[in-house]
Amino acid sequence: MSLVSIIVPIYNAEAYIKKCLHSLVNQTYKEIEILLIDDGSQDHSCDVAKEYVQEYSNVHLFTYPNAGVSTARNRGLQLASGTYVMFVDSDDHMDLETIEVMVRYMEENHCDLVTCGYVIDCSFGCFYRRGCKTGTMTSIEALHSLARGTGINNYPWAKLYKKKLFEGITFPENRSRFEDAYTIFKTMIKAKKIGNVSSRYYHYVQHAGSLTNRMNVEMIYQMRDSIEYQDTYLKKVYPKETFHFDQLYFNADMMILYTMLRQKNHAKYVPATIDWEQIHSIYHVAYLAWRRFVLWRLGYSTLTQEDFGH
Repeated sequence: MSLVSIIVPIYNAEAYIKKCLHSLVNQTYKEIEILLIDDGSQDHSCDVAKEYVQEYSNVHLFTYPNAGVSTARNRGLQLASGTYVMFVDSDDHMDLETIEVMVRYMEENHCDLVTCGYVIDCSFGCFYRRGCKTGTMTSIEALHSLARGTGINNYPWAKLYKKKLFEGITFPENRSRFEDAYTIFKTMIKAKKIGNVSSRYYHYVQHAGSLTNRMNVEMIYQMRDSIEYQDTYLKKVYPKETFHFDQLYFNADMMILYTMLRQKNHAKYVPATIDWEQIHSIYHVAYLAWRRFVLWRLGYSTLTQEDFGH
């Protein structure tokens, strides 16, 4: 059996980490090492982690001063000794058969990377995002799916990687947000074959402290910057391919406008360049109406033709 290294960055997760670790130590696939990378937690996360270290010989805790999640993941990669690696956030958890299913699919289909579906767990219920159908794809096919937002995503979790995919690839330690969008797609470039298991094994837990619940206009512009980074990077790597990120640009711009309105933020709105031929025409109509409404509600007294989408 191939060893799987599970990398768990920890920062102030005492309310969630026990459920996370319970789901890992009880995986039906037993050839695993669990690397807990504490990033300077100020709560009792380490106390909970130490209980698991004492009880399970394959759970290891490493503590460092706070340096950010990118540094924590990079440290985990340096410590990992497995053929395969996974990332699990300390406030998330997985179904108990997750690793067994993904390793089997990886090896039976000779893949370099395997994804699975996920559930967004909220206090009031669950959300089910569209994922990939079970099957395999080439690197190029996966990158086109990523660009169009049709299943493949930038999240580091809910994926099983051959560790060798991270040779020469690290998470950017100079970025505090959206570091995964600058990183994970590069492993897809290196992967010759990518497998997808549609079953939703991973549980992405949303709570008051989650980044998606703390988004402001500046953060969403940073998210759009990460899309532009991928777009530019892929054009350089594949000059003969055309990747269409237009749906993602549209999503980001609608979020920017919504957040400007919700927070009554009068920051300058700088629209992305969107090829409207690449997405459904109804989105263009919705965008024009939404942009006009938001700018009007924010009291922009001198709306130009550009403001109205002409």
